[in-house]
Parts: sequence; C-alpha cells; structure tokens
Amino acid sequence: MDIDLLKRICEVDSIASNEQEIRDILSKNIIGEISYDGIGSMIVNHKGNGPKLMFCAHMDEVGFMVKSISDIGMINVICIGGVKDSAKSFQKVIITNDDGVKIKGLMNCSFDENHKVKDLYVDIGLSSREEVLDLGINVGDMVTFDSKSEMINKNILMAKALDDRVGCYVLKEVDKKLKDINHENDIYLCFTSSEEVGTRGGKCCADKINPDIIFAIDVACAPDLVRNYTNQRQISKGCMIVHYDKTMIPNKKLLRWIKKMAKDNNIDFQCDMFSGGGTDAAQAHLSNGGKLSIVLGIPLRYCHGSYSMTDLRDVEGLINLIIYVIKAFTKEEYSNISSYE
Repeated sequence: MDIDLLKRICEVDSIASNEQEIRDILSKNIIGEISYDGIGSMIVNHKGNGPKLMFCAHMDEVGFMVKSISDIGMINVICIGGVKDSAKSFQKVIITNDDGVKIKGLMNCSFDENHKVKDLYVDIGLSSREEVLDLGINVGDMVTFDSKSEMINKNILMAKALDDRVGCYVLKEVDKKLKDINHENDIYLCFTSSEEVGTRGGKCCADKINPDIIFAIDVACAPDLVRNYTNQRQISKGCMIVHYDKTMIPNKKLLRWIKKMAKDNNIDFQCDMFSGGGTDAAQAHLSNGGKLSIVLGIPLRYCHGSYSMTDLRDVEGLINLIIYVIKAFTKEEYSNISSYE
C-alpha cells in the first residue's frame, strides 16, 4: 500500500464545493480517462464493452466556513457537514483564504444553558476586524481541522478526513490495478463532490454516466466502547457490506452475489446496517428510473471530527474485493441480478 499517499490525501483541505486541493492530488498519475461533472466530481473511465459499473467515493470532508468577523477579531464559522459537537472546542484549524494562503488558528465554542453548542469561532491571535481582513480572510473562506496523519502502530492510521479520503484512496488503487486485469466491463471511478451536504455528487455522476450498477465506497463509525456482536463495523475485522440504510436498500440478488465473491476469495467482511445516515448511493440509485446499488465500506473509529482511525488491512481487503468483482462480473450476471421476472 502507498501509505504516504493515503496520509497526504487526508491532510489536504477540501470541504464541499472547495475540493480543488484533493482533485489536484487524485488526478496525478491516473490511468483512466478523466472527465468532470458540473459540480466538480472527477470521473475516471476505463472503457469496456460490458455493463457500466460506477464506483464512487466522496472527496469532501466535514469542516467549516467563515460566517462573519467580529469587531474584536474573532472569526465566526458555521459547520459544513455534520461535525460532532465534541470536536468543536479547543481544536487547531486552518483557514484557507481566496488566494490559497493558510492561516492557523484555534477553534472554540460557547454553550447555551443546556450545554449545547451555541457560537462557534476561530481565534487567530488578533484583536480587531481590520487585522483579520488585512490577512485576506473573509466571509465564505474554508476552515478545516489542522490534523497530521500518522501510523500509531503497524496497521492503524490516525488522520482527519478518512471520511471519505480512504474511499478515494481505494478507487485510486483500483485505477492503478485495472491496467493489469482482464475484464469486459465499462468502469467509472467517481471521486465525488459535496456528499457531506446532501449526497449531491453521486446523483450528478449517475445522471451523466447512466450506469447499470452503482457501488458507493464509504465509511462508517464504530461505537467507541462496543466490541460485541452488535458492532458490525469494528476496525481490523474486515470491510463492510451494507445491508440497509435509511436512504437505500440493496437488491437482494446483488447483495448475495457480492457476499459470495467475498467468501469465495477469502476476504473478511462484516454485514453492517446504518440506523441513520446515507451515502452517495442515496440519490444516485434513483437516477434515470432507478439503478442497482450497494454500499461497500471501511470501518472507522471516530468520525466527523479532527481525527479518525482505520486499519490498513480492512482497506486492502476492500480494494481486493472490488478487483474480484470487476473481474467476475459479466453481462450474464447483470441480466440475472437485474431481472424481476
């Protein structure tokens, strides 16, 4: 695995509709043919004559945006995506202004009488609005966690934005491996925009590609203190094959086929369900009359904050599963899975 690449793509700053930094890294050394949808998702095509298989992972991370600047130089921000309240106080952050200049600061918050987060602001050590404006900071600037990626043991990476940069890394590795395998499918690897604010990129890509099957490659957060049978997203236990979330339930025959592929190739997996939330498959599977879709995932500890943890063995397992799926999928399989007769 290219651990250095995974670390780098976690560290770049890219919230919804501000994904240029991550696009610049992901587009380097791409094997397939690159195109873009109208909101900035990057689509990588490996042409084939078989079924159209669309794999998507979102580029954007949860973060913040400058909302206003107070007279005493405090920078008020709003959340872009579902940032956990526990990650809103005493956090190192980076403000990126319109010129791409990075300004470091400390994010903190105030609380209401019920101890709910009320005001969220960044302190960059200045004392007036004019001083802040002189640095080129203004309303709409991107604010992200200032977190450094590191291996905390030989298997576990701790980094920000693993949701869903680890999925982007998976597709980047798939792109590299596709040049060496035989298959008949028309493959689309989609690095999508704006998933964290409404699963938007998956829908735009699906409208543009009109795929036969959609595979959303995403993550899920494991309950921090639970290691029993109720936790089907434990790190180090294999990738996740998602059986249900509130926005999409996969076709039973497709689900059965994917699980068989994992078992036949000795890939560890967990049968997960989301009690809430959704992925790029949520809107994408409703495009053009409806599409077969499934979610394949990487388990994380912690999510939507300044750091998460993932096991690289789970990542490698999902990469291998996707390659086996691409190699084995045929027109006949598609006809069988998509038939309702």
